[in-house]
Amino acid sequence: MSRIPAKNSSIAAILLASMLLLACGEKTANDTEQKTETATPTTTASDTEEVRWKDHLPQDLDLGGAEITIHMRGDSGSTLEVNVEEEDGDVLNDAIYNRNRDVEERLNVKIVPYVGAGWESYMPELTKVRSSIAAGDNAWQLIASWSNHATSLSFENCFYNLQDIEYLDMKQPWWNQSAVNGMTIGNGTYFVTGDIAVITLLGGSFVLLQNDRLAAQYDIESIPALVREGKWTIDKMTEIIKDVKADLNGDSIMDENDLYGFITDAANSADSWYTSADIHQIVLRDGIPEYVPADERIADLINKIYPLYYGGNQIGSFMTAKIDVQENKFRNGQALMIERELDSTRSTFRDMEDSYTILPFPKLNEEQSQYYTACYNAAAVWGIPSDNPEPAVAAAVLEAMAAESYRIVTPTYFNTCLQEKYARNEESLEMLEIIRESGYLDAEYLYSTSFGETYYVIRDLISQKNSNAASYLAKNVKRYTKAVEKTVEKLDS
Repeated sequence: MSRIPAKNSSIAAILLASMLLLACGEKTANDTEQKTETATPTTTASDTEEVRWKDHLPQDLDLGGAEITIHMRGDSGSTLEVNVEEEDGDVLNDAIYNRNRDVEERLNVKIVPYVGAGWESYMPELTKVRSSIAAGDNAWQLIASWSNHATSLSFENCFYNLQDIEYLDMKQPWWNQSAVNGMTIGNGTYFVTGDIAVITLLGGSFVLLQNDRLAAQYDIESIPALVREGKWTIDKMTEIIKDVKADLNGDSIMDENDLYGFITDAANSADSWYTSADIHQIVLRDGIPEYVPADERIADLINKIYPLYYGGNQIGSFMTAKIDVQENKFRNGQALMIERELDSTRSTFRDMEDSYTILPFPKLNEEQSQYYTACYNAAAVWGIPSDNPEPAVAAAVLEAMAAESYRIVTPTYFNTCLQEKYARNEESLEMLEIIRESGYLDAEYLYSTSFGETYYVIRDLISQKNSNAASYLAKNVKRYTKAVEKTVEKLDS
């Protein structure tokens, strides 16, 4: 049996290419080419049908019974991606359980989940993680962290550069390539994500759900047809929802008890528009971040979506920060459309009586080349803490878990849970493919806290009831520029 060495050995620089679980969209004018080399593993598995494992790990690799403690963010989706103690008959639960057991048996290793704090207490949890790593505790051998908060720790030497760790092959299809590119900053890649985070990544994709009964009642044209034709835009959405409204209780006051064309909030949904409109203010040039203003496109976007939040009766929309109110209104047939994470079809609306159609967010305009789908910022990104004395051991487990997720968990989630169980019609199946293919992650999103949070410009404008994008950006340009400059200094240090 091959035994893993105590010290990690280097492999060639990893190729940053190929489409993955959530494919990277077409290059924008601000994108630059990545110079890459192909990794050539010294030991590879045969790719015949007789070989079960399709990764490049040695088929006889033995980790000697090592325990791998995995720190997870303590929210339901991110926890489920690892922490499954037994089979319970739910197909997704059982797929994750079997993945863990298969990897343990294959590599002679014990996977030990550690459930950390949820989103409300995650910043103190991150301080705890930082302190533990600095003390050399080796408390966790792998960390599945909250993407745009934990990434800043890579500038504090808290995580290994994964390009230097044996057994990780980041060119493989189980690693999301837009995320690999986005998290390759300076000369290092400190986090990866992909099929191993299918619930928080693919499931965290922001989508629109349309009530089919109300669509028929209000004679709404086929939105899937508009999507196919490239004509599903914000203007078209506004045109559709503006006449969908009704005073259900007859009190002459339009409030949360009545019917609307669209219900939303001013937080995560606002972020989604930024991605779906193909806006970028931070680009990487040879791995170095640069602030590139996008004032005109941002102003165009805010002018189009501001009425969706504050147009009220005139636009047929209703905004509330109460998520339960949003979800109950849609579940009860009091809204034509709602924006939610894709996983809500599995977790929230699985028993909804009315049929609904899953839709991608609209484009900014018809001139936009394609649809882009934003992922919820809770997507789990995986790294190896720098106090782990045997990073190659953790890397072998990480690669095996990701490969087995690609083989078992993602097909179960996408094909069985979403397509067979929760997609309500054939058109939703087609829209699901578009949503999966249009998923986009980049450095601006993944390292947002390091870049002055340019990614949150739309959220800030909407929450502040401010439609003057030019004024807002003018006030914040120095902050953005300074944040990027500090990040570059950290890369050079």
